[in-house]
Amino acid sequence: MKKLDLSYIVFLFLLLFPFIDFFTGIATWEGWPSIGLFLKGLLLLYAVIFLIKKKYREKLFWFIFSLAVLFGIGYLVVHHMSLFSEISNLIKIFYFPIFLLFCKEYENPYINGKYMTIVCFIYLVLYILPYIFGLGHNISEVYPNKDLYLSYFYIGNELANVFIILVPIAFSYLLSQKKIVLVFFLILVVFMLALLGTKAMYISIFLFILYFLMFYRKKIGFFLKKHFVKILFPFVLGVLLICIFLPRSSLIQNIATTLEYYDINSVVDMFSFERIDQVVFSNRLTFFSDVHQEYVGSSLVEKFLGLGRVGLLEIKDVEIDFFDIFYSIGIVGMLVYLAVFWYAIYGSKLKGISLFVFCLLIVISFFSGHVLLSPMVSTYLALLVNVNKNEEF
Repeated sequence: MKKLDLSYIVFLFLLLFPFIDFFTGIATWEGWPSIGLFLKGLLLLYAVIFLIKKKYREKLFWFIFSLAVLFGIGYLVVHHMSLFSEISNLIKIFYFPIFLLFCKEYENPYINGKYMTIVCFIYLVLYILPYIFGLGHNISEVYPNKDLYLSYFYIGNELANVFIILVPIAFSYLLSQKKIVLVFFLILVVFMLALLGTKAMYISIFLFILYFLMFYRKKIGFFLKKHFVKILFPFVLGVLLICIFLPRSSLIQNIATTLEYYDINSVVDMFSFERIDQVVFSNRLTFFSDVHQEYVGSSLVEKFLGLGRVGLLEIKDVEIDFFDIFYSIGIVGMLVYLAVFWYAIYGSKLKGISLFVFCLLIVISFFSGHVLLSPMVSTYLALLVNVNKNEEF
C-alpha cells in the first residue's frame, strides 16, 4: 500500500473533483443546495495556509491579502452592497491566481500526466455514460437558442474548457503508454466531440492538432515515408468519416439552432453587428457595451473600486472573464489581481504542451467566460504548473 502522506491525501482529494463537479451539476439542475464550492474552498484554504508558512514569502502574501481585504471592506462601506455576494466574488476572483501561486511553490509527485489522464477519463465517462442510458440534460432547457448535450453538468463552456485542458495533456501522456488505451481514449474523445461541439472546443482541438503536427513533424515525416501505403486507406477512411460526421455533429446542430432562433436564412443576414454578436459572440458584445456605459458614467470611487458583483448583475455581466473581473473590482482590484497573477506565473517554467494549453485558455478567457472565474476550470489550469514539474512532454 502507498504511504498516506500529505501529498497523497491532496492527490486523492483532487481526484474527487470530477465527481464533485458532477454532483454539483445535479444539485443545480434540481435546485438543491450543494457543497461543491465549499469543498474547493477547503483546497484554497490549504493553499493559503501553505503559502503563509513559506516564511520568505509571508510579507508579500500578507500585503496582497490585506490589500484585497481592505479593498473589499472599503467598497462595501461606500456602496452598502451584499456582504456575502461581494466577499464571495472576491474569493472567486482571487481563487485562480492564489492557487496558481500555490502550485508554483508546491511539490507533489502525484500531480502528473497520469493524474490528469485519469481525471480526463473520469470526466469523459461521467459525460458520456448518462447519454447512453438516455439521461441528462440539454442546454436548450436553459437557452432556447442553443442545442448541446450537457449530461448532468450545468454550464457547457465550463465542461468544454475542462476538456480543452485535459485532452491534450492526456493524449501526450498516452502516446508513451499501451496503444489500446490510447485508441479507447480517442474513441471517447470523438464521442464527446460529437455531443459537446462548442466553437471554442473545435477551434482548440484544431489548434492542438496543428501543434502536435509541428512538434512531431520529423517523426511523422519519417513514419509517412516508411508506412505510406499502409496508412493511405485509414487516412482516406478517416477523411470520409469526418465528412459524414461533421454535418451531424453537435457543433453544426448548435449553429443551426442558433440561426433558426434568430431567423437567419442566408449569409447576407449575417452582415450586421447585431447578428455577428448574436451568433458568434452569444450577445457578449451587447453585454460589454451595456456594462461599459454604466462604468463610464459611474463615480470616481466606482471607477477605482468597481461596480461590485451585485452592481454588475443588475446590468448583466459580460461573460468574458477579464472584463467581469475589471468591472466588478475596478482599477485598484485589477492591479492587485494582475500583480498576484504575474507573481504566480513568473518563474513557473511552463513549457511544451502545458505552456500551449495554458496560453490557449488565457486567450479563450479574453473572448469567453468560465475560465478564470470558474474553480472547475481554473483548478486544472493552475495544476498544469505541477504537471509541468513532473512530466517531460
